[in-house]
Parts: sequence; C-alpha cells; structure tokens
Amino acid sequence: MKISIIDPVGGHGGMDYYDYGLSYGLAYNFSSVKYYTGSKTKYRHYQNVQTIDVFKNVWDKKRPNKFFFFLVGYLKAFKIAKRSKSEVLHFQFFSLGSLNLIILGLAFFFKQKKVVTLHDIESFHKSSFKLISKMCLKLIDGIIVHNKFSKSELEKNFNFNRPISIIPHGNYLPFVEPQPLAINSPIINILFFGQIKEVKGVDLLLDAMAEVVKTNHKYHLTIAGRPWKTDVKRYENKIKELGLSKYVTTHFKYIQDDDVKQFYKNASIIVMPYKKIYQSGVLLLTLSYGRTVIVSNLPSFTEVISNNQNGFIFESGNSLSLANCILNLNSELISNVTLNSKQIISQKYDWKVIGKATLSFYKKL
Repeated sequence: MKISIIDPVGGHGGMDYYDYGLSYGLAYNFSSVKYYTGSKTKYRHYQNVQTIDVFKNVWDKKRPNKFFFFLVGYLKAFKIAKRSKSEVLHFQFFSLGSLNLIILGLAFFFKQKKVVTLHDIESFHKSSFKLISKMCLKLIDGIIVHNKFSKSELEKNFNFNRPISIIPHGNYLPFVEPQPLAINSPIINILFFGQIKEVKGVDLLLDAMAEVVKTNHKYHLTIAGRPWKTDVKRYENKIKELGLSKYVTTHFKYIQDDDVKQFYKNASIIVMPYKKIYQSGVLLLTLSYGRTVIVSNLPSFTEVISNNQNGFIFESGNSLSLANCILNLNSELISNVTLNSKQIISQKYDWKVIGKATLSFYKKL
C-alpha cells in the first residue's frame, strides 16, 4: 500500500519522532511511505520510507507570507502523491480550524483517502471553531485518536459517521537511549519537561514543592521547557515568594534534542501535573528514557498509568495531594515502579504494532 504522511511541523516541534515512528511501522508492515515535511526535520533512513522536503524553510523567522508557503508545500505534496499513486493522505492535526479546512479542501480535489490523526481535541470546546470543525469533518474519511477519552470527547461533540480508531502514540525507543537510574543518590531529582502552558500546572507544582520542603529537603525540582502564551516572570516571582530558589532550577527555553538526554539522565522521576490533556508525547518519551512518572488523575493518563504499579497518580488540581505523592517517594520505590514502566513501553507502544493497526484502519476506509 502506498501512503503519504504530510506534516510541515516535523523537526520544528518534535513531531518528526512521531512521523518517522509511524512511517517505520507502516513500512515494516509492507507499505511504501512518502513523508512530506520541512527543512527543520533531520532526515532518518528506513527501507521503503522516502522523506521529501516540500515545505522548505517555511519556519524561518525571516520568511514572509508563511501562509502562502504552507499552501504551496501542501499542493506540492498532493501533486507528488497523486503522481506516485498514493492511496492515503495522512495528516497530523492538533485542531480542526480554518487552515485545516483549507488544506482538506485542497486535498479533496486529488481524490485520495484522507486520514487525520487528531492529537488534540481542544478547539472542539470553543463555539467559534465548531462550525469550521464540522466542515473539516465532512472532508475526512477516517480519524485516529490515541485513547478512549479523546474518542469519547470527539463523539460527544460531533456526529462523525465515518470510522474512528483508537491507536496509541508510539514509544521513542527507536530514537532515544534509555538512561540508567541512579538508585543511591541522596537527592530525588524531579523533572518537569516540555512546553510550558497554563494547563500544564506549573503553578500547582510550585505550590506542592512549597509544602514538600517544609517537611523534607531531599527533593529538587528542575523545570525545563519553552513557554507558550504564558509569562515566565510569574513563575520566577512565585519561586522567590515561596522561598524555593534553593530547591527549584529553571530552564525556560526550547530544549535542543542533544540536551534532552542529559535532563533525563539527571532525573529520578518526571512530574506531569497537567490540568487537561488528551494525549502526551512527553509521557511516552519519559517511559522510553527509562523513567517513571507522577501524573494527575486525568482519564488520558489513567488509561496508561496505574498507581504504584508503573507510575504514581495524584488528584488533579490538588497541590496537597501532589505534595503527599512526592513525600511518599523514595529511591527503592521509584526503582521498582520504573522496572514495570519499561515493560509496558516496549510492548504495547511498539511502532511495528502501531503500524499494523494503522494499515488495517486504512484498508477499512
């Protein structure tokens, strides 16, 4: 089967790991894949996978008229896909807004099956987007979501009468090297990693750390990630106001791929105090690096994590619950739970399995 995966984000925002994982999984299951992306993506080479740069330097800061060059890139991808007799156009979307509608509208004229992996359902709850989302859905032949929660949210908001499949986000094992866990360290190093948004709960995490250090000083928190539509000054001020300067280290910036490994190597455990999430690449990245997690009890997390078995769970939005969860940690407990985490990531989230499931979904359309 000939497949076209089209994603301009690629290496610009870390989506290249997902795109290449899926491409590899499909190719392993006897498909031919063309992956259309941009210049920011670091090329990886797999049998029966071809990378094509149609979006060129669209992410360059000096590039004017980005919208125009996005559309030109998509049109180039559609033309090449049609010429090479691709059977499926597979898109990676985080919403179904105006730009997505234009893209799907253009794709409609090329008469190929259009599959969308919806990584986020956020815009469905905004009334201004709902009409546009409905129009997008009329142009889609099949949707992939990553968990039951996302599927239920999609069905609750829309009467989408075409196939929907739950196929999990794959692991990062083909791309990262699991790091040994330091089990004898007197300090438990907690890491918050990833893009910093309001819904990620950094404020709640700082409140929890303020409670933790009242009782025990063996915990240290590192926050590493690029802010998105949020003012980091408020977090810096809060760290000072709570007297946490000795116990919290911050790296408010985009973390380059080459530096990610070191953050995980130094971490005992990763914390994800999110207030809302549909799926999380950081969760899969964490487990792939050989670390376990503290997560809030949101449905998309609890589908993957079982408390004290392959991770730790606290009550969402409750800083005291998070503080108690942290204070209950010790090196032996973290080590035992991490062993269970390693087993689940290598089995259920293998790209070969995901590729097979995705190919089966294509064939149903």
